[in-house]
Amino acid sequence: MTNKDMRVNARLDSDRTNKFQYIRQRTNQGTSEIMKAAIDLYYEKLRQESPKPLQLLQQAGLIGCAEGDPDLSVNYKQYLTDSLNEKYGHR
Repeated sequence: MTNKDMRVNARLDSDRTNKFQYIRQRTNQGTSEIMKAAIDLYYEKLRQESPKPLQLLQQAGLIGCAEGDPDLSVNYKQYLTDSLNEKYGHR
């Protein structure tokens, strides 16, 4: 066991014990292999369920909540210059 290894001691109820024994009999795997596979499967499931950044922004209502010119991201310098000229006059 290396420094990064972790020992696990778990108690299983009778239903999960039966399921665990079934997996052992069907796969001929040891306890460690079954636990590793179960953790890997659960980890992947959770990773796939994690919302993507775009989903988070949409859920928060931040997509499409502001108004502005549709080409603002491209022509922002011109819009800023025009706005400053309007406010302070051409210098």
